Amino acid sequence: MTTRRNALGLAAMVAGLAAGMAVPALAAAPPPTITRGVLTVAYRTDDKPVSFIADGKPTGFLVEFEEAIAAKLGLKVRFVATSFASMLPGVRNHIYDTAAFATLVTPARQKAVAFTTPIGYGQARLVSRSGAAIGKVDGASGKTVAITQGSALIPLLRHIAPGVKVREFPNIAASLNALIAGQVNGLFTGLATANALVKKHPGLVASQTVTTGVAEYPVAKGNPKLLKAMDRAIGELMKDGTYTKLFVKWNPPAVRIPDQLYKDYPGMPHQPPAKA
Repeated sequence: MTTRRNALGLAAMVAGLAAGMAVPALAAAPPPTITRGVLTVAYRTDDKPVSFIADGKPTGFLVEFEEAIAAKLGLKVRFVATSFASMLPGVRNHIYDTAAFATLVTPARQKAVAFTTPIGYGQARLVSRSGAAIGKVDGASGKTVAITQGSALIPLLRHIAPGVKVREFPNIAASLNALIAGQVNGLFTGLATANALVKKHPGLVASQTVTTGVAEYPVAKGNPKLLKAMDRAIGELMKDGTYTKLFVKWNPPAVRIPDQLYKDYPGMPHQPPAKA
């Protein structure tokens, strides 16, 4: 019965083409993933507004962007909570297909995993207590600063502030607790997270913003079809305004989409101007 239906369908399509009828294009098969038909995505539970948990569900800017990518690819999406240090090893070892995190691209990381086209350009700030403020990142030299374990910000901070004492913590929450308790002098993290911490905790202040590098999604090297499909989906979501819409939703007006991203994706809708 199935074979007969397929044959009839093919015959109808051929007849339609012969008559000049418009026939819908056949949908492309979803790219290969760890679980067929499902995009398995690692995410962090504490990195507001990028990737966190609220009301028992994963949410945030890049979580929602991953959902949009999965929809473009015809895939369901499954989020798995993990630490930042476990993300890249998990992607490399095919535990996760990718990660809802703007991972800074470094030569060492490129040896472990493949990366998509850009989804942002990293920026970071140093957060400190207002009573012992560190006004500039290079002012951390000789002081103790908390950073998430495995972060690419560690060598950057050591370059900007030679002599800094780095203390690695498993997540932002642990770093924040150490800062508030006076166990460290500062906390060095991404721009969006730093801004969220300062907004939530009046006793904290932040330094100037420093650029950290290009940020992309990681994909296992052994899955070039998924990488190609994600690149295509990212390009479409950049140009149709989805990325801009989500960026505006999850970031305050003062946080701007980097100019380079508009150059990477010509025609990408611009973020509304910040009010004076």
